[in-house]
Amino acid sequence: MNINGIEIEDLKEKYGTPLYIYDFDKIEENIEEIKQAFMFGKDRSLIYYAMKANPHPAILRLVKETGVGVDCVSPGEVEVALRAGIDPDNILYTGNYESKTDLKRVYNNKVRINLDSYSSFEKLIEIDVPEMISFRINPGEGAGKYKHITTGGELAKFGLPMSQTLMAYKSALEAGVQKFGAHTFLGSGILDEDHFPEVLELLVEEIKNVRKEVGIKFEFLDIGGGFGIPYYEENRTLDMQKTGRRTLQKLDELVNEYDLGNPKLAIEPGRYIVGNAGYLITNVTSVKESYRKYIGIDAGFNDLIRPALYGAEHSIEVDGKENISKTEKVDVCGQICENTDIFTRDRELPPLEEGDTLIFKQAGAYGSVMSMPYNMRMRAAEVGIKSGKESLITRKETLDDFYRRIKTTDIQ
Repeated sequence: MNINGIEIEDLKEKYGTPLYIYDFDKIEENIEEIKQAFMFGKDRSLIYYAMKANPHPAILRLVKETGVGVDCVSPGEVEVALRAGIDPDNILYTGNYESKTDLKRVYNNKVRINLDSYSSFEKLIEIDVPEMISFRINPGEGAGKYKHITTGGELAKFGLPMSQTLMAYKSALEAGVQKFGAHTFLGSGILDEDHFPEVLELLVEEIKNVRKEVGIKFEFLDIGGGFGIPYYEENRTLDMQKTGRRTLQKLDELVNEYDLGNPKLAIEPGRYIVGNAGYLITNVTSVKESYRKYIGIDAGFNDLIRPALYGAEHSIEVDGKENISKTEKVDVCGQICENTDIFTRDRELPPLEEGDTLIFKQAGAYGSVMSMPYNMRMRAAEVGIKSGKESLITRKETLDDFYRRIKTTDIQ
């Protein structure tokens, strides 16, 4: 198998395993698809890449070149985005449960601020009154591929409850805020085109009274992200063109019905931009016949935690054995000393032996960014490929990196 013209085996020999590989041409292709679907070039939408999916500075620089903005969830992410050259006007910050120090760091960087709670608003105006403010609203409903990535509803920790929405905007206006946005986000991994206009309708249901009672108009209405990609055994894909068309049509209907002004539609795709552009390359280290057949690999949940965290499964290919029809059921596991370090159970794969190369697909989002050096298994290197040329964008972590943070080994 090759990625963007470069053979996996060559990359494996050059950089070792485990190894993350990103196809930068695919990332650009994904961004362009979203821009067209949401009429970005016709000034109908604001697109913010949800950088928590993969905040590598090389990816952020690519995002900058496309004209798309960045969605950040912490002061650290804001500062990484700024270092990558993203203009503050193209950065939207949506934190949660932040301290006053966090808010001050964000405010001093002059980015757009979207607040998760009324208490955050109270902290912010003690620092200063921003020209623009937005609130994240939890409409009491949620949706997500897994319960762990459902971000709306009564059990979700995110967003302003419906009972506080009117008060929040009224207080902001009285404090001297001049421009306003509104935001909601119900969950991730959605493959249903109807979901996104429905989210917009739920958001407007909450802010129409704000328009009527407080009198403000909105600069943007943000429906968050959640644009899904197909993973293992999912045949359906999200029709992005249909999604954009339906959502923009719904925006026009609602704006006219409730006299909301001339707001742009804001979206925050993360997974959709980088997910299918990333691969985790790993080596088979052991084949063990036990009560089950285990295939041990040199990646673990320290490299890709999604399966252990919420049961996610990735498509797996065996390099050089893609066309072998004979398969057997195996469990694929890593080297971490935890029984949750199992990527998949009863997966049908070709007969495997030590030295075979497994390729985990759809690994560009929430992969390397969530990795850790648990068990002193150090974080993997990362390679970017663009126009058939490879670049090492992150070297493999070493034990020396671990020891650089240690101030002393002698406590008396």
